[in-house]
Amino acid sequence: MAFYREDYVLVKKKFEEKRNKAKEQALARREYLCEQIPGMRQICDTIESAGPRAYRAALLGREGFDERFAEIRRQTEELVEKQAEILAENGFPKDYFDVKYECPVCRDEGNVDGRMCECMRAELIKAGYVSSGISGLCGRMSFETFDTSYYSGEDRRNAELILDRCRRYAKEFHGKGSGSMIFMGGTGLGKTHMSVAVAKAVVEAGYSVYYRTAEELFADFRAERFRRFDDNSPVRTDRYAECELLVIDDLGTETSGRDVTSFLYSLLNMRINSGMPTLISTNLSHKDMISVYDERIASRLLGEFLPYRFTGTDVRMQKLKE
Repeated sequence: MAFYREDYVLVKKKFEEKRNKAKEQALARREYLCEQIPGMRQICDTIESAGPRAYRAALLGREGFDERFAEIRRQTEELVEKQAEILAENGFPKDYFDVKYECPVCRDEGNVDGRMCECMRAELIKAGYVSSGISGLCGRMSFETFDTSYYSGEDRRNAELILDRCRRYAKEFHGKGSGSMIFMGGTGLGKTHMSVAVAKAVVEAGYSVYYRTAEELFADFRAERFRRFDDNSPVRTDRYAECELLVIDDLGTETSGRDVTSFLYSLLNMRINSGMPTLISTNLSHKDMISVYDERIASRLLGEFLPYRFTGTDVRMQKLKE
């Protein structure tokens, strides 16, 4: 699994900035009190010089080193105690000069003993929500907020089955070879909600996800095609190929055009051949797919994708009536 490299670079830079800021603030606190309290600067400087003094003591040779080191340690401990007393007398905590990191576990490094700290993972997940395109949706669309009470009878059993299968898919997702799914059914039956829920869980597992509506997808490919001829900053479409999970919402609602079918066929073919998972939601039936696109695309969507059909009464309309 791999978070987007761009996200990792941005988050790593953010951690470096936090760490540097914490150090700068500690130095500012030290400088302030050294100016305000007589003798504090000399105490601080002597404590901080313990390391270099120990190094110089070692250069004098092995003979007498233990005694020299013990004396440096004794002096330093006495000064640390004196420093704490002076701080307390002036109303400051004894750790006032310490660097205050946001995360005491990794000290804002992002890693502990070669392993990613949970604080960095949390930041990468937040960045992943943004780069995947679901940041504005995942707060209200998740497995936990998918309410099957809006379905009844067989429709409810079907919704519960889809929810269970999608939870399992996200939990067992492992990138290439995880398989693709297509959500089919009428408007307002939860297809977008479930698509975002899957995307959110996969992002949280540390995989790269890209969520786009069909309209946005085709607009991106058209923009890239035309901008190649008139400027040096083409729209990036590489994520459609590189992301570990591509989510295309509302396929069939995009603006039609002769290029749509070729764009879609190339994208599907590329991801299928490379084993990269894709999740698609659509209101189209099999017959509609053949009519809107062609037999080749319909064959790939229903032959290479595991289909789930959403049934019931428009949930959005039910919520509006509450």
